[in-house]
Amino acid sequence: MNLAASIRANSFRLAFARFGAQATNLLFVAFAARRLGAAEFGFFSFLAALLLVGNTFTTFGTDTLLIRELARAGTTTDLLQRAFSLQITLSALWVGMTLLLAPNSLLFLFSFSLFPLALSSVASAVFRAFERMDLYWQTTLMGSLAQLIAVLLARDAASLCLFVTLGYLAAALISLAFCSASFPTLRLLPLLDFRPLLRLAIPFALLTTLSILSQRLGLFSVTVLIGEREAGYYSAAARLVDGLKLGHYAVLGALLPALARAAQDVKRTFRLSFFTLLGFSALLSIALSLTAPLLVTLLYGSAYVPSIALLKTLAWALVPYTVSAFLSVELVSGGHERTLVKAAAVSLGIFLALYFGLISTFGLSGAAYAALMGEILQAAVLILCARRKRRSSDLRPSPCDL
Repeated sequence: MNLAASIRANSFRLAFARFGAQATNLLFVAFAARRLGAAEFGFFSFLAALLLVGNTFTTFGTDTLLIRELARAGTTTDLLQRAFSLQITLSALWVGMTLLLAPNSLLFLFSFSLFPLALSSVASAVFRAFERMDLYWQTTLMGSLAQLIAVLLARDAASLCLFVTLGYLAAALISLAFCSASFPTLRLLPLLDFRPLLRLAIPFALLTTLSILSQRLGLFSVTVLIGEREAGYYSAAARLVDGLKLGHYAVLGALLPALARAAQDVKRTFRLSFFTLLGFSALLSIALSLTAPLLVTLLYGSAYVPSIALLKTLAWALVPYTVSAFLSVELVSGGHERTLVKAAAVSLGIFLALYFGLISTFGLSGAAYAALMGEILQAAVLILCARRKRRSSDLRPSPCDL
């Protein structure tokens, strides 16, 4: 199978996995929003966002690093044991910090999800590094179904946190079983000294943590500056937009191993994928903004009418997000993650200023304006960084050549 066909096949599998995961996640959000009400749903969304930040920190960028390095090596290495050891250690540290700094019983309970998430992270990196997207989408769908069962069993935020944690555990055990059956040489135990990994992982850790903070800063800002009910409205709209990023996830997930190997014809495939996904994103933005009243009412009910205006604005963030996503993957595959860290730090500062200023001025609608303007400015920052790197190194031609 040639490179283009391989990438198409892997993109399809990743898209299928992402579509199934997003479809079940959409049902999860819809059931949770209706069952909990806007205020309690906003509180749960806040806890989930904190868990996501915790998971990003404890993963420490090792998932992206594993994909790149294992794809280059072509076999499993002790990097897996070191990465797993690092994630487990950081997860224990996060749980302890949660107990000491934020003694909230639900947040403490939810933070235990980080341990099964660490196992799932390593397993999914292995699947993607060796381009076993068939295994990846199967485990992803099973994990998503476990989460859907969790929300159907839950009655309030506390029980939802408990059942979601159990769902993560089930997904992790399934991923481990698939890994053990498909890669006999894979070893996660005994845990090895992770210190040799830190130098390589720190740029990825900073990058992923800064990026996820930028993505969830809107929800945090709305919760702190306005309140949990408004956070529920904002989260309902933002979750719909996030669900439409499945194409980006699929295509870029398939391209990363090929870029890391510097496979033949990857440049042409990269550019074609960029143009295709950029046009698709524009169409999705139009469709989402036009159907916002129908989607919000159908999924969340009339109680979430304030989410309609937010969704119409947030939908257009898909276009600049496409540019940012492609440039980020290209820079990472070329070993320029430190440049990305600097760009992510600048972007986080931009988002922070926008959310504080626009929410203070325009209220809830200001959060949507800030998210859109932040994505546009972040794409501009990455274009400038890519151009500078291209002038000073042998970085592959990027979409910003256009």
